[in-house]
Amino acid sequence: MGDFEGKVAIVMGASTAGGMGDATARRLAREGARVIVSGLGKAHLEALAAEIGGSAFEADITDEAQVKALVDHAVTTHGGLHIAANLAGLCDRCSIRDITEEHLLKMTKINYFGPVWFVKQVAEQIVDGGAIVTISSLSAHDAISGITAYGAAKRAADRFVQAAALEYRAKRLRINAVIPSTNDTNMLRKGIAEFGGEYESFIKPFVDLTPLGRISRPGDIAFMVHMLLRDEFFETGQLWNCSGGNALLGQPRAYA
Repeated sequence: MGDFEGKVAIVMGASTAGGMGDATARRLAREGARVIVSGLGKAHLEALAAEIGGSAFEADITDEAQVKALVDHAVTTHGGLHIAANLAGLCDRCSIRDITEEHLLKMTKINYFGPVWFVKQVAEQIVDGGAIVTISSLSAHDAISGITAYGAAKRAADRFVQAAALEYRAKRLRINAVIPSTNDTNMLRKGIAEFGGEYESFIKPFVDLTPLGRISRPGDIAFMVHMLLRDEFFETGQLWNCSGGNALLGQPRAYA
């Protein structure tokens, strides 16, 4: 029997093939959860849901009403909600000299407002003793030039996770965050290509600063989320590194 037999799960940010949300949804489904995959990208969500025996519900995490509709759907359709994970995020490069209000709002809406809406809406309806995990970034704790707004938004979301763990303690909710280093996703590879970069050259400085000899992968994050969502995991309001030791040495000073 899997760790999540009989449990209903939401995985937000699962609309990109080869991403952390995709990997997490697959892992939770293998452990017996009835998984509702969400995000923006209906075609992949529906294909993923069909593959894992779950269901798809398209929703924009930056819109609280849509997040509420997602949680309402989980509860009314499946009779309850037990575990939830938010893997949605977006990192656009921008120097401080070039930062605009538009860029700040874009990074803040998905990387700070999004986790706030997700945790708020899930926490109100999830079963007592349930678990919520959201995704952070090592750049929230290790300053890197070029992605300042992204890192700042993630740092704000981390503090929110800690506060939420306290505020919902009456429900005995476990609310934690995972902190990955640069992660080997299709989105990362696409971004490198769009800027005319070469993958191996880009990641080499990150690998050189990672004791375990490679950058993290979506499956590594899915494993960590799985661990944090298990009933046996006795901790809340914590930020958990999943970086192969990169957190010990820091990241390159410039994300370029």
